[in-house]
Parts: sequence; C-alpha cells; structure tokens
Amino acid sequence: MTTTFQPSVEKFLAAPEELDQALTTPDDAVNPDEILQRIDDTLGLIAEANQIACGASPVKQIDVSVIVPIHNCREFIPEVIDRIDEVMPPATETILVDDGSVDGSWHYLRGLPERSNRTILHRRRHHGRGSAIRMALRHTRGHVVAIQDADMAYDPADLLGAIWPILEEQAEVVYGSRSMRRGGSHSNNLRGGLSNRMRRIVNRCLTTCSNLTTGLHLSDLETGHKVFLGDLIRSLPLTETGSGIDAEITAKVARAANTVMEVPTHYSADLRAPEYARNARTAMTTLRSLIAHRNGK
Repeated sequence: MTTTFQPSVEKFLAAPEELDQALTTPDDAVNPDEILQRIDDTLGLIAEANQIACGASPVKQIDVSVIVPIHNCREFIPEVIDRIDEVMPPATETILVDDGSVDGSWHYLRGLPERSNRTILHRRRHHGRGSAIRMALRHTRGHVVAIQDADMAYDPADLLGAIWPILEEQAEVVYGSRSMRRGGSHSNNLRGGLSNRMRRIVNRCLTTCSNLTTGLHLSDLETGHKVFLGDLIRSLPLTETGSGIDAEITAKVARAANTVMEVPTHYSADLRAPEYARNARTAMTTLRSLIAHRNGK
C-alpha cells in the first residue's frame, strides 16, 4: 500500500497564512529555544512552499520513511545507514537529522552522495531529540513513518516487524517493545550493570504512569523503535523539543489512533556512549511531559 505526495495549489496558496500564524501566534512566555524553534518551523514552511511553487516536490511513491535523529553518533552513522539500506523495502526513504553534533557527524553526513531517497538535515545548535524528530516529520512522504535511533542499540531489521502490521492495515501505531523478548526480560543482550538496570526500572515506572493516563497497555514507553501511519503522525500537533517527545506522542496517538500494538524488538546497551544512559534529568523531563499531555493535548 502506498501514498503519493501530490503538490496542490490550495496548499501553496495557504502557505502565507501558515507562515503568518507561525510568526504571529502570541505566547505568554517565549524563551530563546522556543523562538529558535519557531524560526526553524517557519523556514520549513518556506522551503515547502518554494518546492511546490517550482514544481520540485517529489512525487515518487514512498512506502516507508525512516527518521534517524543524530547527536554525536559519528562512529555509528555509516553502520546505521548501511543497515537501513540493507533491510528496508525498496520504496524507503531515510531522513537523517544532525542535531548540533560536535563530533564530526555533520561533516560526515554532508559528504555523502546525493540520493533521491535520502534527506539530510542539519542544525547548528543542539535542540533535543524531540525537535529533531519534529523537523524530520515535515520532510517525510511515506505511508509509514518509523523512528530509528542512530547509536545502533536497536537493529533496524527489527523495524520490519513493526512496519508490516501498518502496511497490512492491522494497526496504525506499533511500538517495538524490549520487554517482549524471551521470558519477558527487558532485553536478551542487556549489558552495562547497574546503570542499565536503573534505566530499566525508571522506564517501567514511566510506562506505568503513561498507561494510567492514556488507557493503553504498553510495556515500553521509551523504546527507540516507534512506527506510525504517516498521515496520523504528521497530523499530530507536537510541541516537545527534548526527551519528552515519547510521552507526548504516546498521549496523542492514544486519542487519535484506533489500534496501537507492540511487537518484540532487540536492544543492546551501548557501552561505548555512556552519555546516552538514562539519568534523573531525562526521567524528570519525561515525567513532566506525561503530566503536561495527560489529556492528549
């Protein structure tokens, strides 16, 4: 099943109004990060309007869009790109977003050859995972949209198990759960000692809180494998810029989607990038997001 992006005159004519709204919508307390986010959103609308005006918007049929948010993952980028190309269906596009990396990630990405099914985006400053995902969503064309972390803690091959239920119209949202592996364990290759055990406990607590507010029965809120019906995820008014994006998306798809399901996914704790270990600050950000979006707003 595929969908085709068809540029429309109506959308082009509506672009000035959308720009005006993005620039003039009042806000009680706008901080510098929100101002930068608004500027970025506006530039995205301008770019889209220019594509439509020039007739340059692609019309190739795309089944799957894979979003890869990147922050200081230079050593893993070649592997994750090659693995996505290896296992994904032919009609797949990849959207790589470098979110202000300082380890050479952007230098590597901008040196990649141009491909019609690859979009590379860049921010000079680090805004957060949620902001990178929101930025990438504006560039997706797929009937299905999938999120893949860049550090290869998740194998892109496991995404296929989450993609097919949507292509087969069995679900609108599918999460890859680390808790559905053998014996109900968090992972069948979970290393890293105390830090990863603590991360697992925190994730379970946050997942339970999310289930209480959404009515869902998920086992892994913070999974790095999330797959959505494209039109559904693109229609959600997402606002989180950091790690709270997972809680926000979950709260909003709980109201917007008819069917949300989970499938098993494999997880390997990445000992080579300790800065990704779940910490108290990230957990508090997710908890704040859970509370803020508890009504699906």
